[in-house]
Amino acid sequence: MTICYSIYAELKAWQSSIGALLGFGGLIVGALFNAHLNRKRDARLRDEEAKAIASALYGEIVIVRRYIARIANAVARKYEAHGFGHFSGEPFDQHFTERYAMPDLKLYPALASKVGLLPSRLALEIVKFYSQAEEVQTWLKRLQHDEGRPFSYGVNFVLDPAIDAVLNVGPALREIERMADISEPEEQPELKQALSAQAWENEQNEG
Repeated sequence: MTICYSIYAELKAWQSSIGALLGFGGLIVGALFNAHLNRKRDARLRDEEAKAIASALYGEIVIVRRYIARIANAVARKYEAHGFGHFSGEPFDQHFTERYAMPDLKLYPALASKVGLLPSRLALEIVKFYSQAEEVQTWLKRLQHDEGRPFSYGVNFVLDPAIDAVLNVGPALREIERMADISEPEEQPELKQALSAQAWENEQNEG
């Protein structure tokens, strides 16, 4: 009896400390649970933002991709019509380059800083696409004849990045379509003429 009373007295003396310890433990558990909920919420918000960014860029990529295919095929047609390199009268004049100029990019410059929120492989493919689109625009202007320049650039300076941009961005578009639940996948633009001219030009360069 004396032993039991002694234990009871000891516990009673520690009652406040035990209560404080249990309360502190409860606070820790609550804080950890709240942190878990916050991480889940932040992850959901990041996923939603990434989906919104990808969906916005998808629309611009689809439009720019069609323009690039149009440019590539137009360059190929002009090249073929002038005898595959045996030009007479320099076909790539200012009228041609202005007619097939791409529209100014709006969304990518505005969202470039947030592309890193996307899955790494998707972000890389998108950055490569826009880089190749810029190459197409740059080299299209340089195809134009310049009387002060004693040489001209080959059409593959335009065709190579154009064809790569159109073909290589396909997997990125499929991934965005899955992310955004897009039911009708974007079809690949026709590049038959561009591929034919590219192959012919490569053969001449290798020869």
